[in-house]
Amino acid sequence: MENKSFLSEYKAYFIIGFLFILLTYWYFWLATIADINYVYQFLLQMAQGNFTGQVVPYESLTHYQQMKVSLFGPRYDAIAPEVIRAFEERQLLLPIVFLVEFFIFLAMFIVAKGRKQAKITRENDKVQVYSLFQRVVILLNIAVMIYLFITGFSITFGNWTGGGYLARMMRATHEVVGLGWMPIWFIMTIIAFKDHKYFARPSVKIWNKIFLRGKYKHMDRINYYMYVAFGFTLVASGFIIWYLFPDAATHAQTIQIKRFILFFHFMGSAIISFFTFETVYSYFVSVKGYIPGVITGKLPVEYLEQFRPDVLEEDESLRK
Repeated sequence: MENKSFLSEYKAYFIIGFLFILLTYWYFWLATIADINYVYQFLLQMAQGNFTGQVVPYESLTHYQQMKVSLFGPRYDAIAPEVIRAFEERQLLLPIVFLVEFFIFLAMFIVAKGRKQAKITRENDKVQVYSLFQRVVILLNIAVMIYLFITGFSITFGNWTGGGYLARMMRATHEVVGLGWMPIWFIMTIIAFKDHKYFARPSVKIWNKIFLRGKYKHMDRINYYMYVAFGFTLVASGFIIWYLFPDAATHAQTIQIKRFILFFHFMGSAIISFFTFETVYSYFVSVKGYIPGVITGKLPVEYLEQFRPDVLEEDESLRK
């Protein structure tokens, strides 16, 4: 049995943690146009029940300032991140930043993992790995997330994509489809939880039709928990943004909290996009043959032996 040091065994966690710290620093202190001290004060005010965003005492403002705050809410640029700041200052660079990051990650994945293909000598020797329920959830999750990424970034980079009916429909459908993704995200979170060795299984046959087979490797486990954590961030923040719709009477009371929540919604989408891309690339692109397997639910036994031995280890009946 191979002996591994603690550092070599869990190096993926340390690397991702360090990169996450750098990403957090870049997002909060370099990339966003937000007064971090104001955000901190806003959090303290919310803890005391004040959600208006008016951290400076209202009575200390001039009469003109009070009128502006009453109509439009607190200072707009105090908390609004770049995602809703048109294209002033560094906003124009964001699409370029995302494009560069995309190609950097793509190059990393290609160099590190390449394109793999199982050596199949018994094409007809296939086993049912995914149930109909699992396939529907997986494929729906992929399709809906792709659509949400496209429509979400079309909102973020609205000055590039332009206005008109198509942009309006993309914005409107982003909210509706996002609400539909909430139960899909939750179900996917449940069925993809593979660290369940201590759970009782009254019926393995039924269990395997609901929960995905196999065990997580370290990077796969990181991707899963990032999907859960930042998926929850997107679900919760997206629902609040959709639910809190300011009108003429409540605009000043709700606009700043919506800006604040949108701040985290954009952060969640930026972070989850990397881990989602890594997962999709690892399973669907770098390993040839996985997509047909998810669609049909069947994979060759030799494919599992070479790329997914953890599935065979968990369910020996698949070898028969």
